[in-house]
Amino acid sequence: MKKDFFSKQSDFYARYRPVYPDNLYEFIKANICDNELAWDVATGNGQAALHLASFFKQVYATDLSAAQLMHAAQLPNIMYKEEMAESCLLSDSSVDLITVATAIHWFNKDKFFLEADRVLKPGGVLFAWSYGGCRVNETIDKVLDHFNFEFLFDYWHPGAKENWDDKYQSLQMPYPLIETPALIAKANYTMEETMNYMFSWSGVQEYIRQTGKNPLDSIEQPLSDAWGDVNEKKEISWHLHGKCCRKP
Repeated sequence: MKKDFFSKQSDFYARYRPVYPDNLYEFIKANICDNELAWDVATGNGQAALHLASFFKQVYATDLSAAQLMHAAQLPNIMYKEEMAESCLLSDSSVDLITVATAIHWFNKDKFFLEADRVLKPGGVLFAWSYGGCRVNETIDKVLDHFNFEFLFDYWHPGAKENWDDKYQSLQMPYPLIETPALIAKANYTMEETMNYMFSWSGVQEYIRQTGKNPLDSIEQPLSDAWGDVNEKKEISWHLHGKCCRKP
């Protein structure tokens, strides 16, 4: 993963991206064999690393973006490093768990899986999950889906399309799969907070880069019409998709 898609909007990413649900981490706890060391790849603002640090002795959290790491939560047992996913400084067979939250679709997966195999202990777990778009209600969803999947279509990187279109169905994990439960992240946002979340999208940033204009200007009025009282907080849901596997 050589291209950095999120440094420019790193503050918005840290403040408005959804928080992964507690049952995701309970699922991880139930499936790890040991809790010495976890590698959180493409950690971003360290959201997953922070939760992993509550039950792992050490978390090694890496990201390509120095700007993202500047917003990461700090704990004594989290070590942050600016590194690519396909190459890290961890020792061979040293890791009990590898997590990739909302990022594996950006990787050179063949190279990443080789690196994961190098550092993962036998019996270790590799878990990649993500989400593509959000759900509010039928009226608002129509506006968001038009903006996301039609208006911005030409501005999404192929990796992003793999995420929100394919939803990792074709992702070939390197080891036998572990059945993953249904996982949903939720938040209560005003319309402005929802638009701030959308501003963190790589497709929005690519539109700005190519045109010099903010595409959210085109959605503000139709979204307002669908939302009603723009200051009213509505429940936003992100249905997660992912695959988990264990090294033999």
